[in-house]
Amino acid sequence: MDRDDLQRSYALLGLTSDANLREVETAYRQLRELFDEASLATYSLLDYADRQEKLESLQIAFDVITQSRICPLPQDEPPVTSDTGTVCDPRTTPGLHLQQHRERLGLSLQDVAERTKIGIYHLRNIEAQNCDKLPANVYLRGFVREFARTVSVEDVDAVVDGFMAISRQPTESN
Repeated sequence: MDRDDLQRSYALLGLTSDANLREVETAYRQLRELFDEASLATYSLLDYADRQEKLESLQIAFDVITQSRICPLPQDEPPVTSDTGTVCDPRTTPGLHLQQHRERLGLSLQDVAERTKIGIYHLRNIEAQNCDKLPANVYLRGFVREFARTVSVEDVDAVVDGFMAISRQPTESN
C-alpha cells in the first residue's frame, strides 16, 4: 500500500483524506447499498459481474483506509517527542505517551472513542493524567489497556503499569 493507493481509496468513497473513521464507514455502507443486488437505483445499469467488481473495489478501498489508520504509512519525520524534544517514557508519562501515539497515527479522540467505546471525557483525562476525574482503577486499567492497543503502543503493559502507579499517588488536595 502506498500514498497513491490511499488517495484513490478515499476518492472512490467520495471522501478527502481528513475524513474521520465514522465518515469512512458511512460512505462505504451507503455505496455498498447503492451497488447491492437489491438496489433499484443501479439494477438496470449494471450486470451481475460489473456490480460484483464495484462491490469488490469498494471493499478494497475500505480495507486500505482502515488499515492505514491501524498501521500508518511511514512518515519522513522523526519520532514523536515531547515539548522538550525527547521521546516520552510510558512509565513516567503514560498519558503523553498515549497522546503521542494517537497523534502519530493521525487519530482524533473521537476516532479512538469510536473504536474503543470509551467516552471522550475519559480519554481526554487519561491523556492529561487527571486521575481524580477517572473511574476506579479496576475500570481505568481496562480503559488504558484498550487505548494503548488502539494506538499501537509497543509495550502496552508498561503504559498500564505507569498509569496505575500514577493513579495510586495521592493528589495535591489530599
